[in-house]
Amino acid sequence: MKILIDNGGYEFRNNGDSAMLIVTAERFHRQYPNAEIQIFTLAPNSLKKIIPYAEPIPIAGRKLWLNAWNLLGGMHKLFPESFHPRLLKIETYLKIKLPSLSCKWMGYRLSKRSYDIKSMNEFVETVQRADIVIASGGGYITDAFEGHACNVLQTLALAQSYGIPTAMFGQGIGPIQSKKILSWVKKVYPKLKCLSLRERQYSKPCALSSGMANNIVDVTGDDAISLAQQLTPLKIGRKIGVNLRVATYSGLGEETLGQFKLILNDVAKKYNAELCAVPISFHDGDSDYSSLQKLLEDKQFDDKERLNTPEKVIKQVGQCRIVITGSYHAGVFALSQGISVVAVAASDYYRHKFEGLANQFSVGCYVIDRESAGFESDLKQAIDKAWLAAEKMRPELIKKAQEQVALSEAAYLKFYKGLS
Repeated sequence: MKILIDNGGYEFRNNGDSAMLIVTAERFHRQYPNAEIQIFTLAPNSLKKIIPYAEPIPIAGRKLWLNAWNLLGGMHKLFPESFHPRLLKIETYLKIKLPSLSCKWMGYRLSKRSYDIKSMNEFVETVQRADIVIASGGGYITDAFEGHACNVLQTLALAQSYGIPTAMFGQGIGPIQSKKILSWVKKVYPKLKCLSLRERQYSKPCALSSGMANNIVDVTGDDAISLAQQLTPLKIGRKIGVNLRVATYSGLGEETLGQFKLILNDVAKKYNAELCAVPISFHDGDSDYSSLQKLLEDKQFDDKERLNTPEKVIKQVGQCRIVITGSYHAGVFALSQGISVVAVAASDYYRHKFEGLANQFSVGCYVIDRESAGFESDLKQAIDKAWLAAEKMRPELIKKAQEQVALSEAAYLKFYKGLS
């Protein structure tokens, strides 16, 4: 059996995406111990470090497969530009409905123009030969990541055209205004055998609006909860965990760092607590290392190996009493271990993520809107509440984490049973 897994980040430079992938791969590996677990990647060595039993599958060939006009060629130039969107839809339709024939024709055309078509053929053949094609958890079905969202959905659509069972686990969906994403969602979602969601407040209405049957959709919580919950320390810590995601999609810019630094230093002094870095992303474009280095002036940031795996960061979080974060998975890692969270949201994308997360855990997660008039006062009050109520909240948070792990495992089990 071959199980092919698409995922949220092919270089494994985001500890949240990697944590969800680890859990998905491990569950399928446990259920089908003799199966080949194939995972799309751009960094095979990095994959082997976090999932040693996985078979790295190059993803580069997908780009050539998905490129516009590689099937119809220059024929589109014979039509006015206003007609091009329709032609692209026709081209996409043919690739999905007649993938093998389309691949042969594209190979013939592109090889005459000296393209290396080997990687494209390997991509299509890998999907065709899979027994199951799934997408592990993430928040990538949203406008901020339109390209990645469409790529994953088109891969699932290709698998569905071959009659291969498909599923998506641990998904956070939206906000979506992109017509491209919505078009693929409506094509792919109704044909999934399982869709598990990490929150019900925003993701479930979005999923059901695609035409999915309600019994296919399960709200289970984030898959990464399972990994973090396993590492829960016996006692609550004393440190204050810190993360701040500076990125276009988070709504937080470099100009906010000075304000946050003053607030964090005041809080640390007030409670005589050490500030503790909780980096999730170390992509160049949205590196938590970069923002945390400026916030905390931590000399140890020169050693990125110290916190470059989900397990290392989860253990770092386990030393905390509370976590103040602008990054979703720093909050997941904390709440899953019974640690209260103060989350700062400055974009609809993060408002949805944090409000959905707070709804899943019910207590111990305080969402503060960066755009509110009383932001600084609201943030300080939330930090005080979280700190003072931390021990009281801990048992309930751990219980909520355990409940979500059980729901998540049940969704996977339902999918396995549906295959037989």
